[in-house]
Amino acid sequence: MKALGAYIFAGGFALGVEKHFDILAHFEMKPGVYKKTFQANFPNVEYYEGEENWPKEKFKNKVDFIYCNPPCAPWSNLGSTQKGAMAWRDDPRIACWRNAFNLLKDLKPKAIVLESVPRVYSKNGGYEMIQQLTKEANELGYYTTHLLIDGGYTGLNHSRKRFFFIATKYHLSVRPLNFSPLPPTGDVLKNFKLEHKKNIGHLMKLGKNEIPYLKHCKQGESLRVTWERYNPPETWKRGGMRGGVKGRPQFMKWRLKSDEHIPVIAGGFYIHPTEDRLFGHKELAYMTGYPHDYIWEGPVSTIGSQIARSVMPPVAEYVARIIKN
Repeated sequence: MKALGAYIFAGGFALGVEKHFDILAHFEMKPGVYKKTFQANFPNVEYYEGEENWPKEKFKNKVDFIYCNPPCAPWSNLGSTQKGAMAWRDDPRIACWRNAFNLLKDLKPKAIVLESVPRVYSKNGGYEMIQQLTKEANELGYYTTHLLIDGGYTGLNHSRKRFFFIATKYHLSVRPLNFSPLPPTGDVLKNFKLEHKKNIGHLMKLGKNEIPYLKHCKQGESLRVTWERYNPPETWKRGGMRGGVKGRPQFMKWRLKSDEHIPVIAGGFYIHPTEDRLFGHKELAYMTGYPHDYIWEGPVSTIGSQIARSVMPPVAEYVARIIKN
């Protein structure tokens, strides 16, 4: 069976799909850091960038399954906090959802899947959009399924809740999940060392102002909280475009706890639970289900983001398996 991907970025979704489908092509937005990574790992997949250059007619009636991962930033919790709950309506990136969904009309596959964060299905998120797409898919003769799932139940070794909009020409049979407790961080890292020795890859980088506080950061604590213990408010200096506190670490940098499972990976920000460093990129990739030999192109500083924007391979494999039916 044949498949085609849209907005797949570094290729995590494709890794899972290729276990069940022959991938013909990849449709992407304008050039970015993800292109080289995808092409390095999928050299035989046709690649087209820029929506105006997608050769839809070429693949019409030749694709069984279209899988899509349009940008989820319009519905991120951080964005809604800063800009307001309904700010997504004015975000130009939601056009990617319409571009992806239109492939259903133009290519006429047997199935299509669009993935995003859970907030896209909330009343203050993109729920109206999802309902509209559901109506359109039904009118085109497709059954629709709204699947909210934690990737940890599909074989992923960290918790990652995601929403999947699914439209199929047939009744979908959702396969059983594994509800066993997720492995603690310490066990995951121990298994990584057993399998790959000390090849952790390129270290994610800390700012020079953050390094002195790293050894004082406790498990389960944010590096920002650590910094604030040693820098009382009366010493803070503000600056920059948003008037932030100078030298204070990003709130996303946390030291993981050895005895608890890995939380959702949103970039290369997590601190190793027992060593005073961020993770290497191969450790991060292992946590998300990528193979150790996966090739990552572009600046090291971008790899955490490349990994985080993916549909994680184990989740992708589960979705492709139920689509194959």
